[in-house]
Amino acid sequence: MIAAVDQRVCKYERQQKLQEVWTRMENRSSAKLKNGHTFRKQDMMRPGQTLLHEGVLLWKSATGRLKDVLALLLTDTLIFLQEKDQKFVFAAVDQKPPVIALQKLIVREVANEERGMFLISASTAGPEMYEVHTSSKDERNTWMRLIREAVESCPEEEQDYTSESEEERRAADARLQKIHRLQESLLSHDQQICTSLEEKLQIYAELSAVGGKNNSSLVELRLLVQQHQEDAPQAALLLSAALQEGNTVSSVSQSVLSLTQLLYSLKAAVTLQDSWYEVQRLLASETERPSPRLQPRPHFTSLRGNTLQEQEKQRNLEKRKEEVATTQKLQDQLRQEKERWERECQTRENQHEELQRRLQEREKQCHLEAERLKREREELDAQLEEYQQSLERLREGQKTVEKERERLETQNKRLQVWRHSQQRDTEMPHMVIALDTHQVRKKE
Repeated sequence: MIAAVDQRVCKYERQQKLQEVWTRMENRSSAKLKNGHTFRKQDMMRPGQTLLHEGVLLWKSATGRLKDVLALLLTDTLIFLQEKDQKFVFAAVDQKPPVIALQKLIVREVANEERGMFLISASTAGPEMYEVHTSSKDERNTWMRLIREAVESCPEEEQDYTSESEEERRAADARLQKIHRLQESLLSHDQQICTSLEEKLQIYAELSAVGGKNNSSLVELRLLVQQHQEDAPQAALLLSAALQEGNTVSSVSQSVLSLTQLLYSLKAAVTLQDSWYEVQRLLASETERPSPRLQPRPHFTSLRGNTLQEQEKQRNLEKRKEEVATTQKLQDQLRQEKERWERECQTRENQHEELQRRLQEREKQCHLEAERLKREREELDAQLEEYQQSLERLREGQKTVEKERERLETQNKRLQVWRHSQQRDTEMPHMVIALDTHQVRKKE
């Protein structure tokens, strides 16, 4: 559905491009064909004609100069145009026809020139060869492909299109003369109608003046349209003015006279407008009349034309076979490359999954190790606190032992002193000292 819409949009854009080029061409533009007939501008827009491709090409002359031309690939013709004074005219190079029929057209590459191609017209009127160049190899291949497709879709019969035969020119001149005579007759009748309307309008003004209701009799009333004007009268403006006059009534007699003038002018404008439109329609239909097509001539083709055409068909067939084989080979290579790439992607995906699994296991182990180290640190902290408490108790015990040792040393010293004193007392002679009973008891 989308592809069909895109195709219709592209076709519409190509037709718009053809219409744009056609409008920029002179009305009397024409080109002499190989068979002596004339190809006119109007033949480009005849019914059934479609623009297939367009672009700028370089037409190589016999002297080797390259000339810019606008190439239009139509349904059955290839046309070369050149721009001159912001207008398009048929190209003129080496007095060769700028319009080539596709029925007997052969396309070939230029040897040792990847951007050039030969256009060989094997027409019954005589063969003709053109050498054109593009801006790139891809563009040349595109042109060759589209031209070959257009040649294959063309009818086999070579039809001659002529626009300027003597009989047809006489018939066209006779039609134009008749149209001009009828136009003059219409203008004459229109003038009579306008004159009658002006006279009638003047009579109404005089009647109104006789009644003494206004002074318009002093003024010569005329229609508000010109009888001799190039453009069509604008009847809509007169109708709007009449409606506005009817909505702003100030004086009955004056308004009636003004409305009468506007309505008569409107009637004259409608009459002139009808005549103008009818004449313009006839002139336009005569100008845009498609060039008549002669009856197809019997298909008499020279032996050389047949041989060239058969050789070209055989060559195109072989080339298409090579292109199909090359395309098949490229498709196989693409399929193999795609399979290899998919295998590599699968391998890399498996490796990535394995690395991810290992990373998850490593993260789990690290988490467990961190938990174990945390527990050990807590245990070490508890042991350190207990050790510090034991060390503090030990220091307190040492202080107590030191104090006890000092006390024992003091007592030991006292004991030594006491023993020494006891020993000394034992070695002294016994003396009996009479003491009274009271002192002894007291001493005891």
